[in-house]
Amino acid sequence: MIRVERLTKRYGAIVAVDDLSFEVEAGETFSIIGPNGAGKTTTLKVLLGLARSDGGRVTIGPEGLSPADPRARRALGYVPQRVQFQPGRTVAEVLGFFAELRDLPPEAVGVALRRVGLDGHAARQASQLSGGFTQRLSLGQALLGDPALLVLDEPTASLDPEATWEFRTLLEQLRREGKTILLCSHLLAEVERVADRVLILVNGRRAGLERLAALRERQVSATRLIAVLHEAPDRAVELLRQRGYPAERLDDRTLRLEASNGQGLEALEALRAGGVRVRSFEQQRPTLEEIFLAAVRGERRDTDD
Repeated sequence: MIRVERLTKRYGAIVAVDDLSFEVEAGETFSIIGPNGAGKTTTLKVLLGLARSDGGRVTIGPEGLSPADPRARRALGYVPQRVQFQPGRTVAEVLGFFAELRDLPPEAVGVALRRVGLDGHAARQASQLSGGFTQRLSLGQALLGDPALLVLDEPTASLDPEATWEFRTLLEQLRREGKTILLCSHLLAEVERVADRVLILVNGRRAGLERLAALRERQVSATRLIAVLHEAPDRAVELLRQRGYPAERLDDRTLRLEASNGQGLEALEALRAGGVRVRSFEQQRPTLEEIFLAAVRGERRDTDD
């Protein structure tokens, strides 16, 4: 559905996107994450035909259309991070305006309102909607004409937790309908409920690309052991390292061990056998974000080698 090959975009001396390549498959939910300034929005602007690249190639759809091609623009819907609608217009009038721009029949407005749960608010002033309802209206505008591809840029960045949950529920429904969704965010927690694959950008470059299913498998098999000892942890850390367990000191009584499933208990047994008295211990599973960032660091090391 989307193919990006060696995309580069500069703003003067600043390289916003640097030799970036990836593909988005039809029917999948693909997320781009990264810190502010990583190049996420710039990448979207090029995909949407709102900015010209300085190098590389971007194509959309099975026909390999340029983002500037009107056929490519009709095939996608866009939800920006922040949106403002013209004052004095109702919800229905806002959608009616965009429907006319796309030469769509009037009934397209009602269809879009129902899809985003705003059919009971058609007569309300769009400027008076809450943040959550405003983003629903923006999504409704993007769904006019039933495009195969949806592009969303930080769609829940300014929403409260309830509105965020409601918006994610809408995305999950669209995903079940088979829409291709490209979602940009700066938080993995924002996308882990809906994404099939996740691309992380750092300084405009691809730092990692993973399937969420693979990350979850790593999370399930990973264990973090936090042990509080009756003595300084230095002897215990050395003992564990000699046995192949990568332990580290946290403070004057605590050590931490990152291990695969089951090794935490094996490490405790090694400590007992070595005469180290454990006051208390806790086994934790790392967050999905920690697993992903570990994968990114590993890919960076492979690249440096």
